[in-house]
Amino acid sequence: MIGDIYAIYLREMIRLKRSKVRLITTIVMPLLWLGIIGNAFNSAFQSSMKIDFISFLTPGIMVMTMAFTGTISGITTVFDREFGFLKEMLVAPVKRESVLIGKMLGGVTQSIFQGVVILILGLLMGMKLVNSPITAISGMLLTMFLVSMAFVSLGLAVASKMSSMEGFQMVMNFLIQPMVFLSGAFYPVKSLPSWLKWGVKVNPLTYGVDAMRYFSLGMNEFSIWLDLSVLVAFSFILIAIGSYAFRKS
Repeated sequence: MIGDIYAIYLREMIRLKRSKVRLITTIVMPLLWLGIIGNAFNSAFQSSMKIDFISFLTPGIMVMTMAFTGTISGITTVFDREFGFLKEMLVAPVKRESVLIGKMLGGVTQSIFQGVVILILGLLMGMKLVNSPITAISGMLLTMFLVSMAFVSLGLAVASKMSSMEGFQMVMNFLIQPMVFLSGAFYPVKSLPSWLKWGVKVNPLTYGVDAMRYFSLGMNEFSIWLDLSVLVAFSFILIAIGSYAFRKS
């Protein structure tokens, strides 16, 4: 079973390596967010808070990008179904669990890789880590893993029910964009009107952003234990849903 999982995982990594556009956008898109938007709002942001906008924005961009990357990784399942490769894998002497785990690990690796790229870019642009580097990076990697697992599972669950790549992308954008804008990735959630704050509190991505800021900047709206508990619970729920949907596909 380990060999089957590794073979499917390796295929996902080779596919990423050969996709030059995905590799380039992995670096360019975060650079645009941090370089243009971060610097554009940096001076205005400093007047309202003691921390610079690059430091505030980087954890939010990391979580946002990993959520999009994690869910979009499910498009490989739609691609494989559309071109018949998924059917070949499922009729081969390979357990469906091996296919699922291999694809899940491939998506998580891509998502965490992009998160690390954004972290490095943020540090090069002047992001400041309040906590010690070991504590900050360890906590941020844990948060990256939980966010990635949850949204890769979400992507696989949706992909198992979709028959076209266009439809998959539309559904993912419809689901993820409201979560991103209600997560506090771009602004402090306390600045939102009261009628929107209920959406913030029920949004699992909020707790990912909050945990990331806690480990990197020492800033948090909620308890770190609440953040991690919500992320762990959300990850397990989506892994269960994604596994069930994939086995039934």
